[in-house]
Amino acid sequence: MGLFLITAPSGAGKTSIVHSLGNAKVWREAISYTTRLPREGEVDGAAYNFISPEKFDELVKDNYFLETAEYDGNLYGVASADVTDLLSKYKNVVVIVEYNGYLQIKEKEPKAVGIFLHMSKEDCLANMLIRGNSVDKALKRISTYDNEVKNKGEFDYVVKNIRNKQRYTEKVIMSILEQNH
Repeated sequence: MGLFLITAPSGAGKTSIVHSLGNAKVWREAISYTTRLPREGEVDGAAYNFISPEKFDELVKDNYFLETAEYDGNLYGVASADVTDLLSKYKNVVVIVEYNGYLQIKEKEPKAVGIFLHMSKEDCLANMLIRGNSVDKALKRISTYDNEVKNKGEFDYVVKNIRNKQRYTEKVIMSILEQNH
């Protein structure tokens, strides 16, 4: 069984790829907890586990999370018990994390496989705009791109996601999964 950690700049396609491979039953995703409000169409327990900031703080004090992060003013975390439960049932488990979350999990789970997914800054920005982010929000999110990409060398694998070539990227990730069993 394998624990895989996916990190990528905003707009690089990490969620699309994780969901596509999840739908193909390649892996199961550990669903993060967040204090942000649900977006239109998001269902609690599917996209995220939506909780209040007070509940999040309570869970942090109880050492409930394998990792925690703050992004865009909201808190995120992946429950240790959720990952353990999924690993006991499925061949592969994936967690979408940002860089600091990746470091937190790798410290606790050194055998976890880190995959950094990237694409050009321009393509990331275009993807955010296409999916409906406002120009201001997309520009704010892309402002972290250079900082996120500079750490890619610390991951076990670096995979370039080429715009409109997601199937190719999925095949590369599939080969990474096969190599790590």
